[in-house]
Amino acid sequence: MKTLMLKIGCLFILLLAFNANAATLNVSSDEVFGSLREEFVNQGVDEEIDIEVYGGRTNFIIENKKEAKILVSGLKLDEVQNKFYCNVEVFADGELAEKTQLQGKYYIVSDAYVPAVNINKGEVITEAMLRKIRVRTNRVKPMNIIDKDKIIGKEAKRALKEGKLLNERDIGDKIIIKKGEVVNMIYQTGNMQISARVEALSDGSKGDKIEVMNTKSKKVLFAEVVDANTVKTDAGF
Repeated sequence: MKTLMLKIGCLFILLLAFNANAATLNVSSDEVFGSLREEFVNQGVDEEIDIEVYGGRTNFIIENKKEAKILVSGLKLDEVQNKFYCNVEVFADGELAEKTQLQGKYYIVSDAYVPAVNINKGEVITEAMLRKIRVRTNRVKPMNIIDKDKIIGKEAKRALKEGKLLNERDIGDKIIIKKGEVVNMIYQTGNMQISARVEALSDGSKGDKIEVMNTKSKKVLFAEVVDANTVKTDAGF
Protein backbone atom coordinates (compact mmCIF):
# COMPACT_ATOMS: atom_id res chain seq x y z
CA MET A 1 0.00 0.00 0.00
CA LYS A 2 2.80 2.37 0.91
CA THR A 3 4.59 1.46 -2.32
CA LEU A 4 1.44 2.27 -4.34
CA MET A 5 1.00 5.61 -2.58
CA LEU A 6 4.66 6.39 -3.20
CA LYS A 7 4.28 5.66 -6.92
CA ILE A 8 1.15 7.85 -7.13
CA GLY A 9 2.96 10.61 -5.30
CA CYS A 10 5.93 10.39 -7.65
CA LEU A 11 3.61 10.46 -10.68
CA PHE A 12 1.82 13.55 -9.32
CA ILE A 13 5.15 15.30 -8.84
CA LEU A 14 6.20 14.45 -12.41
CA LEU A 15 2.93 15.84 -13.76
CA LEU A 16 3.45 19.04 -11.81
CA ALA A 17 6.95 19.31 -13.15
CA PHE A 18 5.69 18.77 -16.72
CA ASN A 19 2.99 21.43 -16.32
CA ALA A 20 5.50 23.85 -14.82
CA ASN A 21 7.79 23.42 -17.82
CA ALA A 22 4.93 23.50 -20.35
CA ALA A 23 4.33 26.80 -22.09
CA THR A 24 1.51 28.26 -24.16
CA LEU A 25 2.58 30.35 -27.13
CA ASN A 26 0.26 33.13 -28.21
CA VAL A 27 1.24 34.35 -31.68
CA SER A 28 -0.62 37.65 -32.04
CA SER A 29 -1.98 39.46 -35.09
CA ASP A 30 0.60 42.21 -34.51
CA GLU A 31 3.41 39.68 -34.89
CA VAL A 32 1.88 38.22 -38.05
CA PHE A 33 1.34 41.71 -39.53
CA GLY A 34 4.93 42.61 -38.63
CA SER A 35 6.28 39.64 -40.58
CA LEU A 36 3.89 40.43 -43.43
CA ARG A 37 5.11 44.03 -43.62
CA GLU A 38 8.70 42.80 -43.77
CA GLU A 39 7.77 40.71 -46.80
CA PHE A 40 6.16 43.76 -48.42
CA VAL A 41 9.47 45.59 -47.97
CA ASN A 42 11.32 42.64 -49.52
CA GLN A 43 9.10 43.06 -52.57
CA GLY A 44 9.88 46.78 -52.86
CA VAL A 45 6.94 48.29 -50.96
CA ASP A 46 8.99 50.27 -48.45
CA GLU A 47 6.34 52.91 -47.65
CA GLU A 48 4.32 52.58 -44.46
CA ILE A 49 1.20 50.52 -45.14
CA ASP A 50 -2.15 49.82 -43.52
CA ILE A 51 -3.29 46.20 -43.87
CA GLU A 52 -6.81 44.76 -43.88
CA VAL A 53 -7.24 40.97 -43.81
CA TYR A 54 -10.52 39.36 -44.84
CA GLY A 55 -9.36 35.78 -45.37
CA GLY A 56 -7.21 33.49 -43.20
CA ARG A 57 -6.06 33.49 -39.57
CA THR A 58 -3.79 36.03 -37.91
CA ASN A 59 -3.76 34.75 -34.32
CA PHE A 60 -2.50 31.38 -33.11
CA ILE A 61 -2.36 29.62 -29.72
CA ILE A 62 0.15 26.75 -29.54
CA GLU A 63 0.35 24.56 -26.46
CA ASN A 64 3.51 23.21 -24.84
CA LYS A 65 5.91 25.23 -26.95
CA LYS A 66 8.36 27.95 -26.00
CA GLU A 67 9.48 29.78 -29.12
CA ALA A 68 7.72 30.65 -32.37
CA LYS A 69 8.94 31.83 -35.76
CA ILE A 70 6.68 33.20 -38.52
CA LEU A 71 7.44 32.59 -42.19
CA VAL A 72 5.58 34.54 -44.89
CA SER A 73 5.93 33.26 -48.45
CA GLY A 74 4.33 33.48 -51.87
CA LEU A 75 3.28 37.13 -51.45
CA LYS A 76 1.42 38.31 -54.54
CA LEU A 77 0.32 41.92 -55.01
CA ASP A 78 -2.42 43.43 -57.15
CA GLU A 79 -1.32 47.06 -57.33
CA VAL A 80 -4.44 48.11 -59.25
CA GLN A 81 -6.93 46.93 -56.61
CA ASN A 82 -4.44 47.05 -53.70
CA LYS A 83 -5.06 43.38 -52.96
CA PHE A 84 -2.57 40.84 -51.63
CA TYR A 85 -2.32 37.08 -51.13
CA CYS A 86 0.29 35.06 -49.20
CA ASN A 87 1.06 31.94 -47.19
CA VAL A 88 1.85 32.12 -43.48
CA GLU A 89 3.55 29.28 -41.58
CA VAL A 90 4.18 29.30 -37.83
CA PHE A 91 7.04 27.17 -36.57
CA ALA A 92 7.14 26.33 -32.84
CA ASP A 93 10.42 25.09 -31.38
CA GLY A 94 11.61 24.36 -34.91
CA GLU A 95 8.55 22.40 -36.04
CA LEU A 96 5.69 23.47 -38.29
CA ALA A 97 2.76 24.06 -35.93
CA GLU A 98 0.23 26.16 -37.87
CA LYS A 99 -0.29 27.44 -41.39
CA THR A 100 -2.83 29.61 -43.16
CA GLN A 101 -3.41 31.54 -46.35
CA LEU A 102 -4.01 35.27 -45.97
CA GLN A 103 -5.75 37.56 -48.39
CA GLY A 104 -6.79 41.15 -48.00
CA LYS A 105 -6.04 44.73 -48.99
CA TYR A 106 -3.11 47.04 -48.34
CA TYR A 107 -2.98 50.82 -48.39
CA ILE A 108 0.04 53.13 -48.41
CA VAL A 109 -0.27 55.77 -45.68
CA SER A 110 1.37 59.15 -45.21
CA ASP A 111 1.29 62.23 -42.96
CA ALA A 112 -1.45 64.80 -43.40
CA TYR A 113 -2.09 68.02 -41.50
CA VAL A 114 -5.66 68.87 -40.56
CA PRO A 115 -7.28 71.46 -38.27
CA ALA A 116 -6.80 70.60 -34.61
CA VAL A 117 -9.73 72.88 -33.77
CA ASN A 118 -12.66 74.40 -35.61
CA ILE A 119 -11.41 77.42 -37.58
CA ASN A 120 -13.67 80.33 -38.42
CA LYS A 121 -13.91 81.89 -41.86
CA GLY A 122 -11.39 84.71 -42.23
CA GLU A 123 -8.95 83.40 -39.59
CA VAL A 124 -5.30 83.12 -40.54
CA ILE A 125 -4.13 79.57 -39.84
CA THR A 126 -1.20 79.10 -37.45
CA GLU A 127 0.82 75.97 -36.65
CA ALA A 128 -0.95 75.66 -33.29
CA MET A 129 -4.26 75.24 -35.16
CA LEU A 130 -3.04 72.08 -36.93
CA ARG A 131 -2.31 68.48 -35.99
CA LYS A 132 -0.73 65.58 -37.87
CA ILE A 133 -2.66 62.42 -38.72
CA ARG A 134 -1.90 59.27 -40.70
CA VAL A 135 -4.09 58.91 -43.77
CA ARG A 136 -4.40 56.37 -46.56
CA THR A 137 -3.04 57.98 -49.70
CA ASN A 138 -5.96 56.66 -51.78
CA ARG A 139 -8.20 58.94 -49.71
CA VAL A 140 -6.15 62.01 -50.60
CA LYS A 141 -7.57 63.68 -53.71
CA PRO A 142 -5.63 66.00 -56.04
CA MET A 143 -7.50 69.00 -54.60
CA ASN A 144 -6.54 68.15 -50.99
CA ILE A 145 -3.79 70.11 -49.25
CA ILE A 146 -1.96 68.04 -46.62
CA ASP A 147 1.44 69.79 -46.45
CA LYS A 148 1.81 71.90 -43.31
CA ASP A 149 3.94 74.52 -45.09
CA LYS A 150 1.19 75.05 -47.65
CA ILE A 151 -1.45 75.64 -44.95
CA ILE A 152 0.23 77.83 -42.32
CA GLY A 153 -0.31 81.54 -42.98
CA LYS A 154 -3.28 80.95 -45.26
CA GLU A 155 -6.71 82.41 -44.58
CA ALA A 156 -9.76 80.20 -44.06
CA LYS A 157 -12.16 80.92 -46.92
CA ARG A 158 -14.96 79.09 -45.08
CA ALA A 159 -15.51 77.55 -41.67
CA LEU A 160 -13.11 74.60 -41.28
CA LYS A 161 -13.99 71.54 -39.19
CA GLU A 162 -11.59 69.87 -36.78
CA GLY A 163 -9.91 66.77 -38.23
CA LYS A 164 -11.17 67.21 -41.80
CA LEU A 165 -8.80 67.20 -44.77
CA LEU A 166 -8.47 70.60 -46.40
CA ASN A 167 -8.82 71.34 -50.09
CA GLU A 168 -7.91 74.20 -52.39
CA ARG A 169 -11.25 75.93 -51.94
CA ASP A 170 -10.99 75.93 -48.14
CA ILE A 171 -7.93 78.16 -47.82
CA GLY A 172 -6.12 80.89 -49.70
CA ASP A 173 -3.86 83.88 -49.34
CA LYS A 174 -5.00 86.49 -46.84
CA ILE A 175 -7.17 89.17 -48.42
CA ILE A 176 -5.49 92.52 -47.84
CA ILE A 177 -7.56 94.68 -50.20
CA LYS A 178 -11.31 94.25 -50.24
CA LYS A 179 -13.77 95.08 -52.98
CA GLY A 180 -14.90 98.72 -52.73
CA GLU A 181 -11.84 99.99 -50.90
CA VAL A 182 -10.06 103.04 -52.33
CA VAL A 183 -6.29 102.64 -52.50
CA ASN A 184 -3.29 104.25 -54.11
CA MET A 185 -2.20 103.01 -57.54
CA ILE A 186 1.28 103.69 -58.91
CA TYR A 187 2.60 103.56 -62.46
CA GLN A 188 6.33 103.78 -62.95
CA THR A 189 8.30 104.11 -66.15
CA GLY A 190 11.96 105.10 -66.34
CA ASN A 191 12.53 107.84 -63.75
CA MET A 192 8.89 108.86 -63.65
CA GLN A 193 6.24 107.64 -61.20
CA ILE A 194 2.58 108.58 -61.41
CA SER A 195 0.00 107.81 -58.75
CA ALA A 196 -3.76 107.92 -58.62
CA ARG A 197 -6.60 106.88 -56.37
CA VAL A 198 -8.50 103.79 -57.51
CA GLU A 199 -11.38 101.70 -56.24
CA ALA A 200 -10.87 97.95 -55.97
CA LEU A 201 -13.50 96.07 -57.98
CA SER A 202 -12.66 92.72 -56.33
CA ASP A 203 -10.88 91.30 -53.30
CA GLY A 204 -7.13 90.79 -53.59
CA SER A 205 -4.21 89.13 -51.81
CA LYS A 206 -0.59 90.21 -52.12
CA GLY A 207 0.59 89.54 -55.67
CA ASP A 208 -2.93 89.13 -57.10
CA LYS A 209 -4.00 90.94 -60.26
CA ILE A 210 -7.34 92.65 -59.61
CA GLU A 211 -9.55 95.03 -61.50
CA VAL A 212 -9.54 98.63 -60.26
CA MET A 213 -11.29 101.79 -61.39
CA ASN A 214 -9.70 105.24 -61.48
CA THR A 215 -11.93 107.35 -59.22
CA LYS A 216 -11.53 110.43 -61.49
CA SER A 217 -11.43 109.09 -65.05
CA LYS A 218 -13.55 105.98 -64.26
CA LYS A 219 -11.15 103.99 -66.40
CA VAL A 220 -11.01 100.28 -65.46
CA LEU A 221 -7.71 98.40 -65.62
CA PHE A 222 -5.80 95.60 -63.93
CA ALA A 223 -3.29 96.23 -61.14
CA GLU A 224 -1.13 94.06 -58.90
CA VAL A 225 -1.69 94.13 -55.14
CA VAL A 226 1.45 95.39 -53.36
CA ASP A 227 0.16 95.91 -49.81
CA ALA A 228 -3.04 96.84 -48.00
CA ASN A 229 -2.90 100.42 -49.36
CA THR A 230 -1.16 100.09 -52.72
CA VAL A 231 -1.51 98.50 -56.15
CA LYS A 232 0.74 98.94 -59.18
CA THR A 233 0.07 98.81 -62.90
CA ASP A 234 2.10 98.53 -66.08
CA ALA A 235 -0.52 100.34 -68.14
CA GLY A 236 -0.93 104.07 -68.43
CA PHE A 237 -3.91 105.75 -66.84
